[in-house]
Amino acid sequence: MNSRKVGSKKELLRNVLILYGVRGCTYLLPLVTFPYLARVLRPEGLGAVIFSQTIGGIIAIGVEYGFDFSATRETARLSSDKKSLRDLISGVLAAKLLLALVGIMGAVFFRPYILRVAPSDALFWASTLWGVAQGINMLWYFQGQQRMNWAGGLDIGGKIVATLSIFVFVHQPADGWKVMAAQAAGCSVSHAITIGIAYREVGLRWPSARLTWQALRLGWSMFLFRAAQYLTTANAVILGVFATSTAVGLFAGAEKFRQVAAQGLWPINQALFPHQSQLVTENRTKALRMVRKSLALLGVLSSIFGLSLIFGAPVIVRLVLGAAFMPAVPVLRVLGVLVPLQALCDVISFQWMLPLRLDRQFNLVILTSGIGAVAMGVLLAPLMGALGVAIAVTIAQMYALIAILIVLRRRGLSPFQFHRQRRRRWKLMTLKPSWNTIKRALAFTA
Repeated sequence: MNSRKVGSKKELLRNVLILYGVRGCTYLLPLVTFPYLARVLRPEGLGAVIFSQTIGGIIAIGVEYGFDFSATRETARLSSDKKSLRDLISGVLAAKLLLALVGIMGAVFFRPYILRVAPSDALFWASTLWGVAQGINMLWYFQGQQRMNWAGGLDIGGKIVATLSIFVFVHQPADGWKVMAAQAAGCSVSHAITIGIAYREVGLRWPSARLTWQALRLGWSMFLFRAAQYLTTANAVILGVFATSTAVGLFAGAEKFRQVAAQGLWPINQALFPHQSQLVTENRTKALRMVRKSLALLGVLSSIFGLSLIFGAPVIVRLVLGAAFMPAVPVLRVLGVLVPLQALCDVISFQWMLPLRLDRQFNLVILTSGIGAVAMGVLLAPLMGALGVAIAVTIAQMYALIAILIVLRRRGLSPFQFHRQRRRRWKLMTLKPSWNTIKRALAFTA
C-alpha cells in the first residue's frame, strides 16, 4: 500500500489559507456579532448563552472524539487506498452517531442541574443540537488528503449565513436561543454536504460493529487529548456553577479576544499536522527545520498579539463591548499572557510531538494540565470570579509547555537540542578514522 507523498509547498499554502478562512469565520465572525450581542443581551443574558454554548461544546468534543487528528492522520496514510478510506469513513461516522446519542442522553440527564444559569429550554436544545452538528463533520477527511477547497468553502458559507441570521433575528434578551439555533442550522447544512461529497468519492458502505469499534479504538488517544484539552477551556461551566452568569459573561467577553489572537495562529499548525506526520518518517531533519521556523514566526506574532491585549485592554473592552463590561479589563490582561504560551505549546505539540507519535506522553501532560486548571478554577472562582479562572488557565498552560519540553528533552528529541546532538555524533564519527590511524602508527613504531 503506497501512501501519498508529502504535499508541495503550493498545496500546503493553499490548505493554510483555507484553514485560515475556516478559523477566521469561527472566531472573527462571532467577534463581529459579539459587540451587538453584548449590548442586546447584557452580561447576564450573554453569560447564559455562553454557558449553554459551552455545554454544547462538551457534546461536540465527545462526538468529534479526536477524529480531527486521529482520522486526519489515518486518511493521510491511506489516501491512495479507496477501499480502506471507505471503511474508515463508514466506521468514523457510525462512531460519531453513537457518540451523539450518548451526548444527547447525557445533556438531558444533567438538564435539571443547570436551570439556575440557563433556564431557557429553547436555548438548551439549540445548544445541544449545535454540539451534535459541530461534532459530525468531514473536515478531517479533506484535511488528511490536503485538499480543503470544498469542505473549507462550505464551512465558511455556513458560518457566514449563521452570522447574518443573528443580526436579523436577535433583538432582545429573550432571543438568546436564536444565536445557537442559527449556528446549529449553518453547520448542519454544510457538514451534510461534505459528507455527501466524501461518499461520492469513495462509495457508500453501511457501517458494521467491527468498523465502528475500529474507529473508536483509532480515535481513543486523541479523544483523551481533546477531552483533557477541553478541561482547560470549560471555564464557563466552572463560573456558572461556582459564581454567577454575570461572571460568565465578563469572562466570555475577555476570552473572545484571546481566542481571536490565539486561534489566528492555529491554521498553520492544523495544516502542517498531516504534512509533518509524513515528513518525520521521511526526513526528520527537514521536519525539525519546519518546527523551528514555526516557533520563530508564531512566537513573535503571538507575543505581539499578547502584548496588544495586555496594554490595549481598557480601550478594546470599552469600544467593542461597552461600559458594562469594563470589569473584564484585568481578565483580558491575564489572558494576554496566555496567548504566546499557547502558541509555543501548539507548535511543539502538533508539528513535532504528535507527528513523532508520542500520543501517550502528550495526553498525560494535557490531562494533568486540565485537572490542574479545573482544580485551581474551582478554588479561585468563588473568591475572584472571572479573574480567578483566567489566572488558573494561564498557570495550567505554563505548566503544559514546561512539561512537554521536559518530556522531549529526556527522550533526546528537544527541538532546541536535536541539531546539537547530531553535530556531536558527526564529530565523533569524523574523529574515529584519525584515532585508528594514530593506533596503527603506534603499533608500527612499536
